[in-house]
Amino acid sequence: MSYVAVWIALVLLTLAEVSLAWVRTAPALMLALLLILSFAKAALIAWYFMHLKTRRPKPLTLLIPALFLCIGLLLALLPDGLRVWTLR
Repeated sequence: MSYVAVWIALVLLTLAEVSLAWVRTAPALMLALLLILSFAKAALIAWYFMHLKTRRPKPLTLLIPALFLCIGLLLALLPDGLRVWTLR
């Protein structure tokens, strides 16, 4: 895959994200789709433009600890997010 093909894929993913704003869907479904599309875009950017496809150790070994960190941060901030519903 060339850089131009990756750029075109990024543009198409961005257009898909923007089009989700115009389509009426359930908020949970929209959030899930946006997260999947954003992860795909971030993976493409890291894999091709940051030249991680040729690095050793494989980037997957670097992404797994980051995934646990993100999940931990989400769980740490969850009580504050749930508190918003009581403020309304």
